Amino acid sequence: MEKIKKFIYIIPFLLYMTFFFLYGLYYVLMTSLGYNRILTESCFTLDYYKEVLCSKEFYASLIYTIKINSIASFIAFILTVIVLFLVFFSKRKGYFYTKSFQKVIEAPVFVPYLVSSYGVLLLLMRRGVINNILLKLGLISSIDQFPILTNDHNGIGIIFTYVWKALPFMTMMSLPVVFRVDKKWDSLGKIYNLSDIAFFKKIIFPLVFPSLSISFFIVLTYLFASFETPYILGVTHPRVLAVMVFDMYAKGSLDLRGKIMVMNILISAISLLFGGVMCLALRFFTKFQEREW
Repeated sequence: MEKIKKFIYIIPFLLYMTFFFLYGLYYVLMTSLGYNRILTESCFTLDYYKEVLCSKEFYASLIYTIKINSIASFIAFILTVIVLFLVFFSKRKGYFYTKSFQKVIEAPVFVPYLVSSYGVLLLLMRRGVINNILLKLGLISSIDQFPILTNDHNGIGIIFTYVWKALPFMTMMSLPVVFRVDKKWDSLGKIYNLSDIAFFKKIIFPLVFPSLSISFFIVLTYLFASFETPYILGVTHPRVLAVMVFDMYAKGSLDLRGKIMVMNILISAISLLFGGVMCLALRFFTKFQEREW
C-alpha cells in the first residue's frame, strides 16, 4: 500500500515531465519536416534534411567534433589507467594515503563545465596566469612567445578541459574495483613471480577494463553534445556541432528553424548510437567481469 501511495504522489510530476518531453520531440520532428506554424508556408518537405546532409560545413563540424571528443576521451582513458596503477601501487606499498589521493582526483567532478572552461581560459590564454608567471620569472621575454593554447584551431584548450573533467569521472567508476582486490591475491603474484606492473596488467587491468570501457563510452557520448567548453575555448571555424546549432539559432531567422531541428535530431541520433554501443558493451563486459570474479 505504501508503494502505491508513493507512486500516486509522483504521478503529477511524471505527467508534467512526460507531456513537455513528448511535446518537445513532436515539435522538433514536425519542424524538421516543414510543419512550422510560425511561418506562413507550412507543408511536408525533406528539403531541410537534404540541405543539412549535403552541407560541407555540417560534415566539417561533424568530423571536428568526433576528432576533438575522441582525442580527449582516449587521453583520459590512458591517464585513468596510469592513475589506477598508481593507486594500486600505493595500496600495496603504502606510499601515500589512498583516500586523500582519491578525494583530490575526484574533486574536478564537482566543478561545472562552464566554470572549468573559464578557469582554463584564464590559466592558459596568452595574457593568462601562466603567461604572466613565465614573464616574471624571465623564462619568456614577450607575450608572443607563449603558445596559443586557447581559442585555437586544434582545440587544445577544449581537449585539456575535457580530459581534466573526464579523468576523475572515469577514475571514480573504476576505483571500487581496485579496492575490491583481495590482499590474498598478492600471494598468487608471488607464486608466479609477477612484478607490480605484470600483476596489474594480468590481474587488475582485466577486472577494471569493463567499468573503464563503460565510462569511456559515457564520456564520449556526453562530450558529443557538449556546448559550454567549445563555445568558450573554441574558434568560429571549425566549430563543433552544438556550437554550430547555437550560432544558427542565435541569428533569429525563422527560415533556419527547420535546419536547426534537423541538426538537433542528427546530434541526438548519433548520441543514441553511442549509447547503444555503450549498452552492448555493458552487457558483454558485465558477463566478462562476473566470469572473472
